[in-house]
Amino acid sequence: MDSCKSKAPPNLDICKNVITVIQRLNSSTIIVCGTHAENPTCWFLRNNASQLASDNEGHEIVKDGKGISPPSPYQRPVTITVEGNIYSATTDTTEGSGAIQRTYGRLKNLKTEDKWLQNPRYVGSAWIKAEDSSMDEIYFFFSETEGSGALQGDPFKSRVGRVCKVDDGASKAAQDSWTTFLKARLVCGYPTESKYFNKIIDAFVLPADGDARKGTVYGIFSSLWNCTAICAYAQANIDSAFKTPKLKGFTGTLPGNQRPGKCTTSTISRNVLTTIRNYPEIEESIQPVTERPLYFIKQGNYTRVIATRVLGANHNLYPVLFLGMGNGKIHKVLHSNGKAFIISELSPFKNEAPVSSMTLDSVTGHLFVGTPLETVRLPLANCEGYGSTCPQCVAARDPYCGWDQAAGKCVPVAEAANRNDSAVLQSVGGLNDSLCYDGPGARSLDKQAQDLTVDSSAYLYLPCPVRSYHAVYTWSYNRKEQFNCTIRDGSCSLIYSGPPPAGEGLYQCQATENGLTEMVAAYNVRVSAGATAALACTALLLGLAAACALI
Repeated sequence: MDSCKSKAPPNLDICKNVITVIQRLNSSTIIVCGTHAENPTCWFLRNNASQLASDNEGHEIVKDGKGISPPSPYQRPVTITVEGNIYSATTDTTEGSGAIQRTYGRLKNLKTEDKWLQNPRYVGSAWIKAEDSSMDEIYFFFSETEGSGALQGDPFKSRVGRVCKVDDGASKAAQDSWTTFLKARLVCGYPTESKYFNKIIDAFVLPADGDARKGTVYGIFSSLWNCTAICAYAQANIDSAFKTPKLKGFTGTLPGNQRPGKCTTSTISRNVLTTIRNYPEIEESIQPVTERPLYFIKQGNYTRVIATRVLGANHNLYPVLFLGMGNGKIHKVLHSNGKAFIISELSPFKNEAPVSSMTLDSVTGHLFVGTPLETVRLPLANCEGYGSTCPQCVAARDPYCGWDQAAGKCVPVAEAANRNDSAVLQSVGGLNDSLCYDGPGARSLDKQAQDLTVDSSAYLYLPCPVRSYHAVYTWSYNRKEQFNCTIRDGSCSLIYSGPPPAGEGLYQCQATENGLTEMVAAYNVRVSAGATAALACTALLLGLAAACALI
């Protein structure tokens, strides 16, 4: 630490030991790595992570962490453990280079060559299993920048790089280099509008049950105008591109039985190795499903993505994404029939900060989310948040939740399925609230009005919390006059400085979605010309309190 501080860094956090990597090596050992004052170091935890491993003389076992942990706490580490071997990706921000490496384990340490990557920024990794385990692959997701591209447009290109688990390195001339590394470009955008999101921010591979290669890759991509989009890729398409690669820039011929990047335990010919060293990029770009993003947001940005498959009441599996945002909020998103549907928006943090980590524990049914300031644990099935009526529960389209007719409330499907007397109503594929009634048709959900007294010159604030971003919100006065509102900070509030827009009376905010109308907020407003400033203030506070209660 003294040596680090002597360099007078701009921030002393650089001289701390910030833990960056925690990976389980096997059933008894966990490796933990930290920045260690710009000198990355790793330790080993044993006995159920209760103590540091030591040698026969009682000295703690320490490993050089270079290549596993970044030297700075401000660099994002990307590591993955595969059968006790650590694969990692690090970036050298000072030289604009980086490497994908096998850095620890029983297999030979290997790394990419400098010329294969251009200023990479890594965001994720995944272990892609095959029926034949010798064909297992490891994916890395990253972006690259080209110095010449900055003046011509977006300099970023998103990539998926891949190596084989059985790769044992090249000949002595390049014994530390991968022999199976290839990379392909990931495209995310709207081709007909020439609108692209070229920089990958995060990625997650959701395997299919029984066959990982039939899964889905979800990625967050950003544009030059600071918008983010979600693109989904069929794992089969990526697998096919690497199985039959046409290498960008290569015009020669290779033996028919030796394709570049093939996972094999056999000896690879020198011609193939030379070709890979000089032409590591696949010419074919990987396109998203439906050739366009699932959706993109104009306000705010996504920072992290994680996904799982949820068993609905009809015993079908539904992909659900959890998307962390730059303001600390989380979107719970259903991916069904090729489309994305925002189920809910969660605001679990006290302080606004970007979501920097997400881990899903399907065994206990929790989502762990972290920002640089806080960490929270959230239930995957937050069913009570959808309201106390059947239409509200069904309209959420959350595969985790359904309306339990016996209990008369919105409950987790997994819990209700264990009860013989429960019949769970759920409509995930599309909104169908008629399930809740004897006959079809839209229903209106009423709400008790709250009394408010305001001064004629008071600042009027009537909140209307937004529960669904797919609904249309409007205000009415005495069930007749209509007023529009603008959604901001999770509310479509009616705000006026001075007298109410239509005088005293009943103000109601309603949300309409697919024929279902719900009264979200209602206020009986009374105007008192002789009210004191304190009373006017009280009216405002009542309005704010109502907002808190409704949310």
